[in-house]
Amino acid sequence: MAGEFQQTIDRINAKSQILLKRYALIEKARAEAARRIGELEAEVDTLKKENGKLHTEVEFLKIATTIAPDRADVAATRALLTELVREIDKCITELND
Repeated sequence: MAGEFQQTIDRINAKSQILLKRYALIEKARAEAARRIGELEAEVDTLKKENGKLHTEVEFLKIATTIAPDRADVAATRALLTELVREIDKCITELND
């Protein structure tokens, strides 16, 4: 009877040691997962901020391209200014004569 009791205690002790080892492994994995989650949350925050900045920059560039004249407009404006300068030169020449 004492032998059976000792065997039962030994089995319980062995199983409790196995449970403690498994618990330690799970606790270590949980701590690693929590650390990784923290890193990923920080990375997500950084990427969200960068995304916001890039979105703002895209909006500014859209506005800038809408406002900025294209080459045809620049050429037409230069031609108009050149013609106006010629007319002014003609007027000055006529006034001097």
